[in-house]
Amino acid sequence: MLNENELKTYTQLMKTRFMEDPGVIFQVNGLDRADLLIEAQFAGQIQAFMVENAVQVLPDGQGLLIGYATREWPEERLTQVMQQSAQQLLAVVNPEELQLLSDRAVCQAQIIPSNWHLAYGATDVYHLLVIATDKSARGSGAFRKLLTPVLKKCAANQEPMVLETFNPDNLPIYEHFGFQLMESHRSDDIGLTCYCMMRSAEN
Repeated sequence: MLNENELKTYTQLMKTRFMEDPGVIFQVNGLDRADLLIEAQFAGQIQAFMVENAVQVLPDGQGLLIGYATREWPEERLTQVMQQSAQQLLAVVNPEELQLLSDRAVCQAQIIPSNWHLAYGATDVYHLLVIATDKSARGSGAFRKLLTPVLKKCAANQEPMVLETFNPDNLPIYEHFGFQLMESHRSDDIGLTCYCMMRSAEN
């Protein structure tokens, strides 16, 4: 588990990296307390998934990865973790902010197809939720250090890896590590595209 200072460090890492993400920008656009809400959301996410051993970190805030194997996570478990991850946000959000965030989450969910990987014959997969590295670690191999243990585990278990991203700038990075863009889903109403990517277990 992370201590309080470490949690702050990795929360700040996620905030710094994902405040540039189109999905996060859409979530908090126009909110006066966007920084506070995003920090609470990310801190809660890290803590909830850390309890489930679904978080890997590099020392000194250099990088963080969150993900899980679907064969180990029945739907009820994932639902419980997601509910737990929202507790810090719920503790600080006001009713107006909560309504806006909820409405925007519904809009985003409409372009994130549930279990889309099943259409490609991938039943048990590793779902990569978050990977972030500090800008100061660019060129140091930090991204590879985070991803390599997961790639090895997926190869051993013959599990493909899947992810969704709203950021088109991420596509070449993931493609470099063997991911392929399988499908994309666009909403002109909210100005977002969800990119669904998969890496086969044989890569």
